[in-house]
Amino acid sequence: MLLQLSKRFNRWAYSQSIHTRIILFFTVALSLLITALAVSNYQISSVILIKNAINSTSQNLVLVSEKLDLIFDNAENYAKISIQNRIIQETLISAESPPANTDTSFSYYQRYITVQNALSSIADGKSFVDAIIMYDNDHQIYDSGGLQSIQDVSMAFFDRFKGSAFGLAWEETKPSNYWKDSKQNSVVSLFQRFNSQETAASLGILQLSIKERYISDQYANIQLGHSGEIYIINDDGQIVSGKHQDQLYSSISNMPFYPAVLQQQGGNKYLIDGTDYLVISRKYERLNWTIVGVVPISEITEDNQLLTGRLFTLGIVFIGLAVILTLLITKSITRPLHQIKETVKRVKQGELDVSLDIESRDEIGELAVEFNRMVSRTKALMQSNLEEEKKRKEYELAAIQAQINPHFLYNTLESICGLAELKRNGDIIMLVNQLARFYRGILSKGNAIISVGDEMMITQHYLDILKVRYGDKLNYAINVDPSILSLVTVKLLLQPLVENSVYHGLKHKRGKGLIEINGYVQANRLYLELKDNGVGMDPELARRLIRGSDSGHKAESFGVKSTNDRIKLYFGPEYGLQIDSVQGEGTTITAILPTLHEGSEQQ
Repeated sequence: MLLQLSKRFNRWAYSQSIHTRIILFFTVALSLLITALAVSNYQISSVILIKNAINSTSQNLVLVSEKLDLIFDNAENYAKISIQNRIIQETLISAESPPANTDTSFSYYQRYITVQNALSSIADGKSFVDAIIMYDNDHQIYDSGGLQSIQDVSMAFFDRFKGSAFGLAWEETKPSNYWKDSKQNSVVSLFQRFNSQETAASLGILQLSIKERYISDQYANIQLGHSGEIYIINDDGQIVSGKHQDQLYSSISNMPFYPAVLQQQGGNKYLIDGTDYLVISRKYERLNWTIVGVVPISEITEDNQLLTGRLFTLGIVFIGLAVILTLLITKSITRPLHQIKETVKRVKQGELDVSLDIESRDEIGELAVEFNRMVSRTKALMQSNLEEEKKRKEYELAAIQAQINPHFLYNTLESICGLAELKRNGDIIMLVNQLARFYRGILSKGNAIISVGDEMMITQHYLDILKVRYGDKLNYAINVDPSILSLVTVKLLLQPLVENSVYHGLKHKRGKGLIEINGYVQANRLYLELKDNGVGMDPELARRLIRGSDSGHKAESFGVKSTNDRIKLYFGPEYGLQIDSVQGEGTTITAILPTLHEGSEQQ
């Protein structure tokens, strides 16, 4: 049957004129070529896009893991602060040996109020802390306030930590053993044994609970396509954290990708309910969890499908032009078409350093010019995207590193310890609150661009902390035009500059140090100016602070250089920092920014 149809087609084709035959065969050949190119392009680019999606999703899972570590590290730090609190220690030690003829109920009530006030001051303002509960050796319960119907769950941990001088255990997501705001929340809880700091005798068990919603909010803004999602499971395949609360405690053990998730196999494709999904997982050892990212393949290759459709459309245009030109001058189009064919093949193979050099100025010549422009723009766009992405990631890392300054935190904690030894409880509470407000401010919900008002609040908290540490040796003044508070700036612009002024300008100065912050708009530009009356610096040091150095001065210039680079990255090369300094008199660092409001397009 097929042989007979082939013979009939050949007889019909060879009965046509040569022009018709050339048009027919050329049209068929070119159509097949364009189709093959589109299919090959789709397959190759799909593989590349999926590979990039795997890398991007894996990096997002690493980011989720780091955020979990930050949350749990903070929880363990605040648990440590709670069990070492002097008031709590003294109150619970007194409960171990109450005076004779004491009203037990009234005595417990007094202890409860005292401990609750102390715990409340610790938990206040810590958005990740849902509740702090203490169980003493008599299983009397103390909490941070606002809790009802607390169920004692400490017995298992008394047995678990028995015979151990130090005990700490995390319990995965469960409904809370208490009611708060007339409901039970899903929480992740830390249980830790606490002892008397004087005798090392056991005083009880501390429970610090973190609301699961707070944990899921930390990665809720991470986009995996349009409908992809990230959730966390335990070893039984039960979801312990996720964007959708109705998924909590449900199991994925019946999913086809579950065995691969447990084996940490990344980048596998699975058919779920008729849709192909890319599934990537990462183990989180601290709580023996597994972080899972699931994204539809169709969303990953969405742009590729659009590109393939346009390539088909462009191919049809090629065919139409080829047919018209073949009718007019058959021989004249043979060479340029062959040249186009070979060039397209090279581009298909990934070679972008190509150019069509056709002398004719007809449609084929114009097509060649547009093709060259398209390849040139594609190459420039790919290089620009790669460089921009690389720079953005580098400076986002630098911003994160600038947010968490271990030396500053250690020094502040040492100051708190010193105040505790002097029994300056009011100063301790003030300093801890300032520290909490400072770190809450720099988080800014993950935003790199914030308002000038928010930046001033962060800077003021930082200066207030420094004043507690340095006392009368440091003073500051903030003079900012109220009209600029709604304008935007990069987050943590002023803190590295203040730190630079203190450590390089005021630390070595005799007498009282003064830092003055001014903000104003001039010539349609925003100026944030920081002055100090320190020892100043020579021009070479000022140059290193702005531009950085490959020599041994990298550490001293990191904060200022990172700030200057981030300004240029987000607002353009015409903005940045300027340093004016006179040795022995002081230094002025000026940040020059555009006058943009929150939500403006340039951000």
